[in-house]
Amino acid sequence: MAVLLVLLFHLWPDRLPGGYVGVDVFFVISGFLITSHLLREVDRTGSVSLAGFWARRLRRLLPAAYVVLLTSAVAVLVWVPRLVWEQFFGEILAAALYVENWTLAVNSVDYLAADNSPSPAQHYWTLSAEEQFYLVWPLLVLLGLWLATRLARRGSGRAAHPRRGVLAVLGLTTVASLGYSLWATATDPAWAYFLTPARAWEFGAGALLAFVPAAATRLGPRARAALGWVALVGLLSCALVFDGSTPMPGTAALAVVAASAALIWVEAPEVSWAPSQLLVAGPAQFLGDVSYAVYLWHWPLIILLPYVTDHPLTTLDRLSVLLATIGLSAVTKRWVEDPVRAAGRFGLARPRNTFAYAAAAALLLTALCVVPRVDVARDADRSEQAAQRLVAESPPCFGAEARDPKAKGCPNPDLADVLVPAPATVARDYPQYQRCEAPAKADPLEPCVFDRPDGQPTGGSTERPGGKVPHVAVVGDSHARIMMTMLEPLVEEGKLTVDLFVSGGCPWSTQAPNLKNEAGRTCAAFRSRLEPLLDRTAKDYDAVLTTARLTTMRGTEEQRVAGLSRAWTRVAQQGVPVMVLRDNPQDPFDQDPEHDPNVCLSQTPLAEANEKCSIDRAARLDRWFDALSAAATRTPGARMIDLTSFYCDETTCPVVVGGVNVYFDNNHLTVTYAKTLAPYLYRELTAFGLPRV
Repeated sequence: MAVLLVLLFHLWPDRLPGGYVGVDVFFVISGFLITSHLLREVDRTGSVSLAGFWARRLRRLLPAAYVVLLTSAVAVLVWVPRLVWEQFFGEILAAALYVENWTLAVNSVDYLAADNSPSPAQHYWTLSAEEQFYLVWPLLVLLGLWLATRLARRGSGRAAHPRRGVLAVLGLTTVASLGYSLWATATDPAWAYFLTPARAWEFGAGALLAFVPAAATRLGPRARAALGWVALVGLLSCALVFDGSTPMPGTAALAVVAASAALIWVEAPEVSWAPSQLLVAGPAQFLGDVSYAVYLWHWPLIILLPYVTDHPLTTLDRLSVLLATIGLSAVTKRWVEDPVRAAGRFGLARPRNTFAYAAAAALLLTALCVVPRVDVARDADRSEQAAQRLVAESPPCFGAEARDPKAKGCPNPDLADVLVPAPATVARDYPQYQRCEAPAKADPLEPCVFDRPDGQPTGGSTERPGGKVPHVAVVGDSHARIMMTMLEPLVEEGKLTVDLFVSGGCPWSTQAPNLKNEAGRTCAAFRSRLEPLLDRTAKDYDAVLTTARLTTMRGTEEQRVAGLSRAWTRVAQQGVPVMVLRDNPQDPFDQDPEHDPNVCLSQTPLAEANEKCSIDRAARLDRWFDALSAAATRTPGARMIDLTSFYCDETTCPVVVGGVNVYFDNNHLTVTYAKTLAPYLYRELTAFGLPRV
């Protein structure tokens, strides 16, 4: 049932929004089965053979897992654009080494990586957590046995039952993990979701159940059947009620784990109406037999099929994925899982041989993943160097100048075969402002200073030949960070100095952020320090500049406008103009491959790029409520700057302008294109009163 919940959730997430709880069920079952096996070995031999246990786990899990990873890697080479090779092969490698859960945990708190496209190995995070559990759990059992022996020696001399020491160690581990899970889920759900320490208590709950006598020794068949139905209905209710906003694996997971444990505990009562009767039917037994392979195969098919067909999954595609998953799973069990598990060939019965084969397979997969990543990195380095040379030369009509009606000789034929940055290197074309991270997190808040080319800060407006250099502040989210790159050329030319105050996903507003995730809590803390700082220092600036990503603002239209206006008014009332840059075309968070312009660019000849990859203006710009413009209109002292003509014409927004790749992803501009907008932004700033040097 666990794999069925996950399968249906991934194919039809809107129909079963909480189907991901199948993972929690899977963890409880694994904890129960593995601990039961270890306890039987303890009862039989008095200890646990680590080599034997780990070898059996490898023979059970590794062959099918590696076959699917190998197939996925080949499919990526054949059908997936090089644009995402670095991410995809990185995650396939992480899955092969069973650290995918930690990879996703790190990415979940990385503002840019959090928007990564789902990879065909992403679902291996659960298998990574499971393997890490298998690695540590027998060690804890041995620790419990050692503890029982030591206590017996210090006591009356009678041997303590070894299970007691094991129960004590596993119980303490489970309780500690539960406490950590509750804390981590409350403070950072995205991080906690993937962490093994935050998930270990779910394995532990199943493990502790192995110490409890079965319900058959205490309850009659009818009572067990009734309890089974209560647990099953509760579990299905969680699958229907929970959704992506439910914090997991915190308190919400307690209900799932309790229901799963109850279903295991009641076993299979001999009552015709017991829920266990559903599991003895032929289709259910077949699905149970191939469930591991089903879990392995379904996700790569879901992720890779859109790259093959060049369109999002349709209903027919989803049904095809379902049938293909069942077929491939049956074949995998028959020809991969069962022969290796029997361990009758190639010396697999010996643990050391199992480890050797596993290491060889891991090395093969590692090579298959590393070679394409190195190749992509080499191409990216060459492309990046060529782009830097071209940017330094700045030929006529390069970038935004190609859309300047006053520019002459455009389009420049010398740029017809130019595209910088190339789609494969665009991931590097983002503001590298690591030095600004510490000031943004400092308490009290400190500005990140952009000043003279020699790097010597002035702390405000300065006198230079030609007059006073204006001093401005840039405030906002990642789109404001991109705006800072438009200002950098002006700083280098000595036309202004800048103090930067930005936090990813945090527009300059009083509208409350989402406190359920780390970015929202970081935003709230950032604003709490920003507001008093601007109250004290706003008059030090000749203007405060801002922009924000429209599609991630919270609240109703009125709430968004009011929140922006209230924040800006505190500065504008001090006589400091607030200059607001209209946001660029964008999509909301969307995982369909064709919604990233660079995916299209990587698959299209450059001569046809704008014809096939251009963005529809109505869909990507005009459809979004422009809270920035509305707030600027409402706020005395605010001025709106609109550079839309450099992104779009009346109906379309080209993705290549003057030889420059305009978009970093589905919502950010590339730094290369943003810098070509510098003279046009400066023209607007000075038109609204910023002193010109």
